[in-house]
Amino acid sequence: MADPNSIAVVSLGSQRVSGAVFGKTPGGDLILKRYEIIELDGDPSVDVSRLSQMKAALQELSSKLKIKGQKAWCSVPGHPVFSRFVKLPPVSKDKLAQIVEFEARQNVPWQLDEVSWDYEVVSNSDVGEVEVVLAAMKREPLNEMHQEVAEGGVKVVGMDVGPLALYNAFRYSYPDVDEPVLVVDMGARSTNLVFIEGDRFFTRNLLVGGAAVTNAIAKEFGISFADAEQQKRSQGFVALGGAVEDHPDEGVNAMSKVMRNSMTRLHAEIMRTITFYRSQQGGSAPKRVFLAGGGSSTGYVAEFFTEKLKLPVEVFNGLRGVQTDRGVSAEAAQIDAPALGELVGLALRGMGSCPCEIELVPDALASARDSARRAPALILAGLCVMGALGASIHWFNSAESVVKTRTAALSEEYAKLNTLSEGIRQLDARQEELRGRSAQLEQAVTDRSWWVRILNDLNQQFDNDLIWLPVVEVLKDDKPVTAPLWGGEDESGSSTTSNSKPGAQAAPVYSLRLRGLYRKNNEGEQKVVYDFAAKLAKMDSFEMPDFESKRDKYVKVDSGVDEARYAYDFEIKMPLRKPLQFK
Repeated sequence: MADPNSIAVVSLGSQRVSGAVFGKTPGGDLILKRYEIIELDGDPSVDVSRLSQMKAALQELSSKLKIKGQKAWCSVPGHPVFSRFVKLPPVSKDKLAQIVEFEARQNVPWQLDEVSWDYEVVSNSDVGEVEVVLAAMKREPLNEMHQEVAEGGVKVVGMDVGPLALYNAFRYSYPDVDEPVLVVDMGARSTNLVFIEGDRFFTRNLLVGGAAVTNAIAKEFGISFADAEQQKRSQGFVALGGAVEDHPDEGVNAMSKVMRNSMTRLHAEIMRTITFYRSQQGGSAPKRVFLAGGGSSTGYVAEFFTEKLKLPVEVFNGLRGVQTDRGVSAEAAQIDAPALGELVGLALRGMGSCPCEIELVPDALASARDSARRAPALILAGLCVMGALGASIHWFNSAESVVKTRTAALSEEYAKLNTLSEGIRQLDARQEELRGRSAQLEQAVTDRSWWVRILNDLNQQFDNDLIWLPVVEVLKDDKPVTAPLWGGEDESGSSTTSNSKPGAQAAPVYSLRLRGLYRKNNEGEQKVVYDFAAKLAKMDSFEMPDFESKRDKYVKVDSGVDEARYAYDFEIKMPLRKPLQFK
């Protein structure tokens, strides 16, 4: 049974699915009890099997974390979510929702009935101006993600947005930071920028992530995405500018330069966003930069951004304000801490109030909440139904005798039909037995044509009239299976079973023996016999792979030196490859 004080959370990323179970201390702090990170394969931007992989990963995640059947908060990545920061004129609180909906219809690029959307007040100016952030996501992908999590055995109670969960985690983990900061969450498919300035924040999603770096490596070296990803993780780092000694491995050195070029593109996007934030949103330039997400573990990436941004850059520690349970490896948790910020932010949503509480509600969750709101009315309706059912019981009791009479008649008819069915089953079994016997007879009839086929094949091998073939007989272990057909007793010798083990009966060896005459000729005398035997050795019916090297083993030919004779004897003995089963 799940601990009522535990908080289960799941983060859906483009390249990884992560989850954790947190607890609460009496003082209201978070305790990390266990967590898991499961990587997905393939390019996250083009892989059509992403949902099926996510489903398998979620099932594995829920099994490892032991959260099946437990309620959990879930986050979606930033790239499919449309976000817009809007400044509203002074307005009373009771009309704020109406004004925000009007702004949503003007700013969201889809029809509002096609999306799930929410808003959060970011700041209030001294003159009464209100700044809100709108977040919207199309219902179809949101419902798919919710369904995948639900099929993994987890009960979703709410769905947050990844960058906003990271913002909540930063405010919780770094309460001592009061200067303007920029959190760069480097994901696989995109990078989320979170500007934090006091109680105010601003987010933007950049479609440049780790997959873009991997694709650049794959294109440069002509390798697959998977191989490029493996090399990037095992040997990759961002090349440093200035007079820095190159890596001794030329391949690694070239890869580091490719990674630097990709990071340069990301830096350009970051600088454009900083300019936009300062000019259009009235924000201040960041004084510190924090790197979060899986890409923050790339070698020398912090040094690269320090060089480019001319600001102090450090790796975000998502567990800075979180205690760890004894069952969690402290060393492993610190390594994964930059990627656990969203999980901490989701855990804060599970605890209660947060600085930002935007929620995207899928259709199934909206229906469940609507049903919960209607529960009292449904209970009353249920009581009315029960009353109606009670009134109906009398009618059913009166009809019971009729039903029993009909049931008895049907049972009698069933018994008769069951008897007939048993007879049919017996006939089917008999038919199957006869079919098996007929198959044997059909095989015997088919085997009758064996001699026709093999004799026809023999006849096809004659090229001239120099050879006569009067005798064709079958040998079993070098003995004829019928009475001798040529010259009285058989001269071939005894059965070759001397190599068999004592007490064991060797399988019989069948062969075909041809006895005939060849006429004196100008073609090379005995050569016509050897040529004829060589053609026979190539037939599929015979097993003579070593004929050329051991032809005297198979062919016996009279010398043909007697001038007084017109023809001479020969004998060819050929082992059969698939002989008939003589019985």
